[in-house]
Amino acid sequence: MIIQSKNVYYEQKLQPKQIQIRKDKITGVYPYGLYKCDCDYGDLIVMPGLIDVHNHGYNGCESNMATKKWLKEWTAYLPSEGVTSTLASISSFPKEGLLKALKNIGDFIDHDNNRGTHILGVYEEGPFISSGKERGAQNHDFQIIPTKKVIDEFNDACNGHLIYVMIAPEMLKGDYRVIDYCVSKGMKVALGHTGASFEVCRQAIEHGAISFTHTFNGMRGLHHREPGVVGAAMYFEQCYAECICDGIHVSQYAANILAKTKGKDKLILITDSVSIKGLKPGVYISEEKGRSTTVTEEGVGYLTGTDTLAGSCHKLNHILDFAIHEAKIDFVTAMNAVSINPMRMLGINDRGLIRENYYADLAVFDEHFNNKATYIDGRLYERG
Repeated sequence: MIIQSKNVYYEQKLQPKQIQIRKDKITGVYPYGLYKCDCDYGDLIVMPGLIDVHNHGYNGCESNMATKKWLKEWTAYLPSEGVTSTLASISSFPKEGLLKALKNIGDFIDHDNNRGTHILGVYEEGPFISSGKERGAQNHDFQIIPTKKVIDEFNDACNGHLIYVMIAPEMLKGDYRVIDYCVSKGMKVALGHTGASFEVCRQAIEHGAISFTHTFNGMRGLHHREPGVVGAAMYFEQCYAECICDGIHVSQYAANILAKTKGKDKLILITDSVSIKGLKPGVYISEEKGRSTTVTEEGVGYLTGTDTLAGSCHKLNHILDFAIHEAKIDFVTAMNAVSINPMRMLGINDRGLIRENYYADLAVFDEHFNNKATYIDGRLYERG
């Protein structure tokens, strides 16, 4: 099969190209019009499928409570955003519930995740959270101190698919062996939901931490005498930085500043979507998480009666549109932030680019990133 467009995001610019697909891989990229094609997308943007590495769920459920039925529904929905790969993100939750959900996620990855959006692994955003206000909406009652034993317990529960772990480094009290251990197991470590000092972040990075969880949110801010976690996210060139670029969690100006400091290779745009995604505005009570969330007309959630943000309802294609057209983030930086950057952060080298021998995961958008078509493993996703 050959598809083509006058606006293929190839080698970090839009250009007229044909993409040849055989089975599940890209087997060639050619000049526009060189061969007879099966589908011409005209002026639409064809780019690598979007990658949302920080995504908890939608439609009343999330990974903390994942059942195989819901996982199938979730991965069937995500292609409508142009998302071809994601991580099942868990947060602070009763431990036994997490272990049960992780087992369902691991089994789904091993046996059922072969039609919709790929779940590449598990992202443990909680329960290794700060004890302070930086824990945000996560319930402190479910906090766990990270140890090798706990890491193994969670990883075993999901059949070895724990690939991204967030830790509030001040919890380690100067003993970073658990970060060393995660790195030795091939897991990527992020710093987040943390009130750590710049120096503590520096030490954690020396031991292998490589990313920052939803930068600006749930972390110690930048001060000119104590750069804090935000300062560390901007300062350390080797580190990636997630950002919920929606104008609410992070203003367009702060997002632009972060993008300039991280450049085209280290920014990662995320949704941090939770169970309220897809639900109408209103109040929703989660007995399992021990909290009530109010969904606003703007598409975000707050802990009811407070100004504490509690996750988003956003779609990654809309985040991308906002980043480019409202936050004025450089086009290449924004495009890389939803495709190749998250893959490189995770160490995955066969997705995230339009390149020969990469998986044929592709998304087709108009100029405002409304999704027009999505290909997963070379198959055109058919909307239900």
